[in-house]
Amino acid sequence: MPQIYSAIPTAQCYASLSEAYIELFGRVEQAEPEDRELIARWAQDLAGPVLDAGCGPGQWTHTVASAERPAIGVDMVPEFIEHAAANYSECTFQLADMSALPFPDGSFSGVLAWYSIIHTQPEQLPEVLNSLARVLQPGGALLLGFFAAQKVHPFEHKVAPAWYWPVGELSKLVEAAGFEIVDRGTRDRSGARCHGQIVAQRKHADGSGIK
Repeated sequence: MPQIYSAIPTAQCYASLSEAYIELFGRVEQAEPEDRELIARWAQDLAGPVLDAGCGPGQWTHTVASAERPAIGVDMVPEFIEHAAANYSECTFQLADMSALPFPDGSFSGVLAWYSIIHTQPEQLPEVLNSLARVLQPGGALLLGFFAAQKVHPFEHKVAPAWYWPVGELSKLVEAAGFEIVDRGTRDRSGARCHGQIVAQRKHADGSGIK
């Protein structure tokens, strides 16, 4: 497998390009309609606090937030957190690492990780998924968005090296972290990399699944 890891941390890469990234991707209206519909539909069934893990400029944190769903966004890029806090005052934002989230066990009814695991090296991904599972309530919902392909392999993303994942293989890692898969699939996109998504629910303490 080719090694294309950058010596520069991913967060630093995004920080150096933060203004351009916010301009290109910082508003929900710039996202594909299918993405907006999926995330809004996923969020509407949640009751209680929601975490946007790897929130970037904060547009999806704002999307999932409501009076019944206070939303917290975390990211490792200070420029994104500053922008998000200035533009979405109804939400809370803070610097945090997804592999070591600074929240008590079972804090959230849902966790959104929308394209925020794409730069995680495969051997480190279980640690991130375990962290997301820990802060979810039993029965809590997880929504992942990622680049899908037939095999796990790295590619040169415009910001920092990233990874493709087959839906089936990533689903196995999600299940190993204590989730039950609710739905999964891919979507071809004209002129863009294939989109993958997984919806999962954290199992209860007795190991039982969806109730």
